[in-house]
Amino acid sequence: MNPQVMFGYRCKYVNREIEKEIMKINKSASRTVDILDLVSRAEQPLTISEISKMLNIPKTSTFEILYTLVEKGYLEIADERLKTFRLGIRIFQTGIRYLTKTDLHREARPLLEKLMNETGDTVFLVVEDKGQLIYLDKAEGTSAVRTTANLGTRSPMHCSGVGKALLAAYPEEKVKEIFRKSDMTKRTPYTITNYEDLALDLERTRQRGYAIDNREGEIEVFCVAAPIYNQFSQPIAAISIASLYSKINDERLHKFERLITETALSISKRLGFTGERLF
Repeated sequence: MNPQVMFGYRCKYVNREIEKEIMKINKSASRTVDILDLVSRAEQPLTISEISKMLNIPKTSTFEILYTLVEKGYLEIADERLKTFRLGIRIFQTGIRYLTKTDLHREARPLLEKLMNETGDTVFLVVEDKGQLIYLDKAEGTSAVRTTANLGTRSPMHCSGVGKALLAAYPEEKVKEIFRKSDMTKRTPYTITNYEDLALDLERTRQRGYAIDNREGEIEVFCVAAPIYNQFSQPIAAISIASLYSKINDERLHKFERLITETALSISKRLGFTGERLF
């Protein structure tokens, strides 16, 4: 065989082998991320068999990935006898490093605490990702209302003050796109579940300057919320005050209205926003 042809054949063979190895590495990385995501969302520790079955990953591969993550501290064994796994301390440490290096969190945190001290209620900071809310931070008040919103959890946008604050700040095309892809589940008798009613609510939000969640996500919870903008006047987050519905009266609502808009605007200005109004 011609040496040049032989060389070309060997190069093609080597390239194919390299491609196979890259695909193998990518598959392993994807499985690792899927396992971390599954364990983080599970209500209780999971066994190797459960993880393997739920993610359709061979047991041997699941075993190898799990124990590598345990060794690195991203997972830990919850029960030695049952061999169940839960998140490890390294995940928390990584999350804290992310937060401390994020301008939004760094600038917002002291104002969240100030707002919590002024109201006595819990204050949330959220961002939107792929049409869902992610709870990034909270300052929990002394008379804290119990909600299902925990840091890192995802929730729909249509039934919360923070979600509607962001939707009201988005262009109509983006709101429609999020609506099309969302499951407009009825959480309480007061939840908005159709686009026409949602659009009207968002318009009222723009007119008054803040959003309201009137027992729409949780039957005992009342929230006021407002969006946060970056230096390009783009809505990138939202904050809310969560209180018991039974504690809300006109005086308290007016106080919340003033505080939530002032705080959202202050955080926005710290991020470079030059506007004087949120809507």
